Amino acid sequence: METVALATVMLVLSAVPAGASPLPEKPPAAPEVMNVLKTAPFTGEPYELRGKRIVFTDYYFIRPGVLLWLNDKGKYVNTDKEPVYGPYDVHLERPSSPYGIEIVTQPAQGRELLEPQRPWEKNGVRFFSVLQDGETYKAWGACDPGGACYFESKDGIHWDRPKLGLKDFEGSKDNNLLAGGPAGCVFVDPHGPPEERYKSVGTMELTWEQFQAFRMKYPDRWENRAIEAHGGETAIMAIRGAVSPDGINWTLLPDPFTVEKSDGQQVGYYDPGLKEYVVFVRNWWAGSRSERWTWDGRETWQGEKHGSGRRSIGRMVSRDFREFGLSENVIVPMPGDMSATEVLYLNTYTTIPSAPDNHLMLPTIWDTRDDTTSIGLWSSADGILWGKVPGPRLFETAAFGEPDGGAVFGFPGLIERADGSFALAYEGHNLPHKYPRALRQIRGGFIVWPKGRIVAVEAREAGEFTTVGIMPPGRKLRINALTKRAGGIRVEIATLLDEPLPGHTFDDCDVVQGDQFWTPVTWNGTGDLGFKDGQPIIIRFKMERAKLFGIEFD
Repeated sequence: METVALATVMLVLSAVPAGASPLPEKPPAAPEVMNVLKTAPFTGEPYELRGKRIVFTDYYFIRPGVLLWLNDKGKYVNTDKEPVYGPYDVHLERPSSPYGIEIVTQPAQGRELLEPQRPWEKNGVRFFSVLQDGETYKAWGACDPGGACYFESKDGIHWDRPKLGLKDFEGSKDNNLLAGGPAGCVFVDPHGPPEERYKSVGTMELTWEQFQAFRMKYPDRWENRAIEAHGGETAIMAIRGAVSPDGINWTLLPDPFTVEKSDGQQVGYYDPGLKEYVVFVRNWWAGSRSERWTWDGRETWQGEKHGSGRRSIGRMVSRDFREFGLSENVIVPMPGDMSATEVLYLNTYTTIPSAPDNHLMLPTIWDTRDDTTSIGLWSSADGILWGKVPGPRLFETAAFGEPDGGAVFGFPGLIERADGSFALAYEGHNLPHKYPRALRQIRGGFIVWPKGRIVAVEAREAGEFTTVGIMPPGRKLRINALTKRAGGIRVEIATLLDEPLPGHTFDDCDVVQGDQFWTPVTWNGTGDLGFKDGQPIIIRFKMERAKLFGIEFD
């Protein structure tokens, strides 16, 4: 009972506006209660940011607010039984409650195609993994006819071809071609040993003999859907990994992670909070087959013509990059998110640049009604619980006749380029995805969001919201925003108990108007946030006819 009382008092204290109620300054908790609570990690405010930036891709960083019924003396009387109040004896207050805002995706504003520049890429070049490693942007892809290749850039816009000296092409090794690997999509591992700083995840097809050996060694790391039979032909799919000290020289791990049906994209990363490796894969939303049915020896589980399994996104985790278990679905096609004819094709997991707390999926969505594709957006605060971000698709199949007029597919990860734009590697097909492929042409490139504007908190008229409490990683605040001429944004800095910091109220704030790209927020001309060292803060926003694309700390 003491624990419940403590939690209730703490909630009330965080919700009551300054001067509204004569509640005690501290929860009257017994020492033994606090000692028990200290034995497990606390949950709730304030949060510690892993980066310097917040992009509001979901409600994780936005306070839901509370409602307070106050009597004529300003006392908090929620759920009180004594005395008896009449229907008009108390009034309602909503401290920190958001209103008038919505989170909306922002479609890409452009595309850039990669132009072939060398003989080994004369038929095209495309990137399958792009990331920023320190001051250098790096990309791994495929050159036609050269094969696997590697690129570097100083700005994420202009790409160099390092002379690796690894693979012969037309009598010369003076090129950027890789001798082998990576297995698939690449990520940098800050946790592993130096000789495995770079890791990749992909697929392989097993022979029957290889599968039998794996099944005997790892009896709980395979599923029967991995064995696919169509018209007398059998294929067995497995997920595998590779490691590298430099991203150039790759070693395939000897054993697959799992044997499961995942013929799409696999993307991995190391999560420092969970202290686990996480891999997202193509999965299938399909139920168990009736045991009363007798297999006819032809098609196994999905079927070439009826397509019973809905493509979805699965997740596998491990503390050891070699010891994964079978994946489990984390995103499936749901009504309201997708139509009945749409399925999730490639997951394209990434994070917001400079905001590793913002986990994103930019999945390719395939529509079986007309064989078109598009790229959507899902968001998560922890990489486990996912929700679709409202708004239009980020990118669509172009018009017939365009290089990407048949299908589009996205690849990780989302990068912030030197000009402040966000860019995502993609490839465009001139023909629909399942169309006969003799005349198919594939062009690689980037889809682009100028000024990094991929998601917005939008107030079409007047709106307001408050962040959760955070430990600010800097003393100045910058804002990426766009407002109408008759609109604007004001910002207030307050304590966890909603008490504005002196000189940092809405009235003190210099209004933000127009097109502001990471512009400092000031109060009476001063940019310092005004908090004491070690003090958490909340940030309040009043918006009118405005879009807020993100905030960051200096």
